[in-house]
Amino acid sequence: MKNILLAIMGVSPQVLTETLYAIHMQGGAFPDEVYLITSANAKAKAVEWLFEKGKIEQLKAHHGLPDFKFCLSHILLMEHDDGEAVFDGREEGDQQSIADSITRIVAKFTEDEDCRIHASIAGGRKTMAFYMGYAMSMFGREQDVLSHVFVSKDFEFSDRFFFPTLDDNYIAKGDMPLNTKDAKVTLAEIPFVRMRNMVDKGFINQVKCNSFSKSIEMLNSYKNNKIIVEVVSNKKCLLVNGVEIKLPPKELAFYLWLSQLPERMINIDREFCADSIHSASYLKTYSIIAGDSRVFASFNVDREMVEEGSEADLSKLPDLKPFEKDWLQQARSKINSQLKKWLDARLADIVVIKSQEYDTQLHKVRYFISDSIAVEHDLNISRNEIVE
Repeated sequence: MKNILLAIMGVSPQVLTETLYAIHMQGGAFPDEVYLITSANAKAKAVEWLFEKGKIEQLKAHHGLPDFKFCLSHILLMEHDDGEAVFDGREEGDQQSIADSITRIVAKFTEDEDCRIHASIAGGRKTMAFYMGYAMSMFGREQDVLSHVFVSKDFEFSDRFFFPTLDDNYIAKGDMPLNTKDAKVTLAEIPFVRMRNMVDKGFINQVKCNSFSKSIEMLNSYKNNKIIVEVVSNKKCLLVNGVEIKLPPKELAFYLWLSQLPERMINIDREFCADSIHSASYLKTYSIIAGDSRVFASFNVDREMVEEGSEADLSKLPDLKPFEKDWLQQARSKINSQLKKWLDARLADIVVIKSQEYDTQLHKVRYFISDSIAVEHDLNISRNEIVE
């Protein structure tokens, strides 16, 4: 299994050499690859001291460290949504970008089951350490570890100290000379809750796609007894307790339409599939969400007819096609498959479109949405427009 050291760094690049030294001296699993997460201004410091002034190579040679991969491309910059690197993280608006960047990076590395992550929070600002700890708690696996390094008090905040030496080596800290041979560096493993083991895999996949703040919202609503399903028309999605599920407009409109019907239920029998009032009602809902001409054409009408006519007028059009069983089955199947993909099993089981055979002899089936959930939407739909 490959070992990866993932470290956050501010303007003190020595946290990396100290961490590597401590792992080696304490007999920990030494990294095969090393990555730094930092800001644009701090990257310049890392390049100067770790590469140009050769502190990494000096550490390796002095203490006989195993070889590991660390190059310029392994310095990962935190970025804003527009791709611009965070400069120094001092601005209030930088915090969201720092949180999102660290969360995305940790999520990406933990996707590889054939690696072990050693995440170091020794460097960077306090908020960076918090975000790294949060991300590891969310995505960390059993094999992953979180750590901090502690340095002898005299050597703290010295910009000339990078690792303890075997021989006498004096550096200055203000007016005080320090012998790096006397320095002590200790690595402390930090216990953390691995929430990845406590939630459904689909939920973890959804968190990976979201911002830090959205992930927090989702976590806070996870296992919430109150279930709210929101139809968000402009994003063409359902929000289930904050978890976003993308749906094609046709299926999104069907879920909303069904949820607005009396008892949230339809009986898929001969009478239902012969009465075009139901397809007329559905098309009115669909026309508010989207306007794909192919959907209207599949019912033998066009967009103008639907938008300009009432449900009653539409239902009287001789060419309007009523619902077909196959159409209904496919719509339900697509909706339910997406809900089951992104939600944990317990939650998905509640919000899916359920099926129930109410006449076993004739194999008559009904579709319904549980009345235990709240279905909300951002559309202007009059109750008078819903078939009674």
